Amino acid sequence: MSAGAPLNTGTSLTTGAPPTPVVPHGRLVLLAACLGLFMSFIEVTAAISTLRALQVDMQVAPADLSWVSSTYTLVVAACVLSGGALGERFGRRRVFLTGTVLIAAGSLVVASAQSYPQVLIGRGISGLGGALVLPTSLALITTTFFVDLPRMLRYIAVWVSVSGVGLAVGPLLGGTLLQTWNWRAVYLVNTPLAVITIAVTLRAVAESRVPDRPLDLPGQFWAVLGLSTLVYGIAVGGRSGYDDPVVVTVLAVAAVSLTALVLTERRRAVPMLDVRMMANARYTAALCVAAAALFVFVGVVFLEVLFLQRVRAFGPLDTGIRLLPAMLAFVAATATAQRLAGRVRAGRLLAAGSLVTTAAALVLLGQQPDGSYAVTALGLVLAGLGSGLVVAPSTAAAFEVVEGPQMSAASSAVTAFRQVGSVLATAILGAVLAVRFLGTLPDRLAAHHLPAPVIDQVVSVARSGGRSTGRSSPQVTGAVGDAFTAGVHSALWVVAGVSFGAAVLAWTLLARRLPKAATTRE
Repeated sequence: MSAGAPLNTGTSLTTGAPPTPVVPHGRLVLLAACLGLFMSFIEVTAAISTLRALQVDMQVAPADLSWVSSTYTLVVAACVLSGGALGERFGRRRVFLTGTVLIAAGSLVVASAQSYPQVLIGRGISGLGGALVLPTSLALITTTFFVDLPRMLRYIAVWVSVSGVGLAVGPLLGGTLLQTWNWRAVYLVNTPLAVITIAVTLRAVAESRVPDRPLDLPGQFWAVLGLSTLVYGIAVGGRSGYDDPVVVTVLAVAAVSLTALVLTERRRAVPMLDVRMMANARYTAALCVAAAALFVFVGVVFLEVLFLQRVRAFGPLDTGIRLLPAMLAFVAATATAQRLAGRVRAGRLLAAGSLVTTAAALVLLGQQPDGSYAVTALGLVLAGLGSGLVVAPSTAAAFEVVEGPQMSAASSAVTAFRQVGSVLATAILGAVLAVRFLGTLPDRLAAHHLPAPVIDQVVSVARSGGRSTGRSSPQVTGAVGDAFTAGVHSALWVVAGVSFGAAVLAWTLLARRLPKAATTRE
């Protein structure tokens, strides 16, 4: 194709690559992709704001309550790799639309639920929809603007910003609806959004697919089994202990399944996840940094929602308002990263952003039950700034080391790694928090000079996943707050470690200039 050829010619830059769909409404394509992503991410944090009200209304046992939010993320993690493969085989637009419908349908099931099992079924349906929407929403952008790399990367930066908006707006929107109506209204938000998304998609997005792509059923089986058991084992182990025979068995199944996934994908001619591309250290580093970026940002939002609600006793709306600094900083940093993309190497942006998020976690370690919100606000701003400098450039870093025909596979892999990182954030950090909280609670209760029977009662309630019943006792409230804060601090140390590791990885493998001949081709 000549340098002066128009964007939507139906041809590609690389001979033999699939033709770029002819889409005359580029901004509407971006809007459709962003709406789908927003729906997916708002499901993550909006649900957290409903837990207390749902527990009272449904009379849910405390130990079972966490699965209202965990079911969605568990299904997303298990099926996100399959979502990208199904999009290529059956049509990215078709799978994206199917996922959008499933997210809304699942939300309607929850909103109309008359029992706790029905809530979980609805969350699972939405999770399946999220697993279809997340990889295909990015694929809509990459396949449409493949012949215009600068525009594609600019649109990816906008797409990434929407994930931060969804995470931060979730608690704010949920709190507003809870204060105005009830918890069911929170799950109705995605219904009108789905209608708009479907209308825009049908109007602007052309279908694209790889019709002869095999489904790779063995790879999908091992991916679903491995990722679901990994997340489940980590989450349950944080409550029941990692020496529990069930947890040990589940994690062993996860290890065997993920190993089988790698071995299976290495042998397939057209794999769902091309692990052979990971032989390139730079490409693998970009995937790991992408996963770390969402791990850190989702992890910080997750921990701060818990800290502000359970320790500082803010309501859902007040919590959402206090999370706004992270969202605003994330959007601003993403825009800044886009402007710097042509002048600063992606690896350097990744290293700098990861160092900023490391500093954010360290600042948030200064939070105390009776401390100033200024510490929280500073930490959230740094978390948003650092994450915004990492998330979008991680895609560019992956694209720097792949050839044209491999860009679609790289796009799917980056999306999958990001989502697995975000799901592992809630699973791992929730487990770390729970272990430290339960381990510290007896000593904190004793330090407040509470009698042994009260200590045993409060610890028993906490181990079952409940909340302290001693709300009338300042000593119990103070001890629980101290122990929970200790758990949040331990989880923040994990965030800091992951973020610093990503900074080292980005600087050592991605910051140097790539020789023109270097690709992922073996």
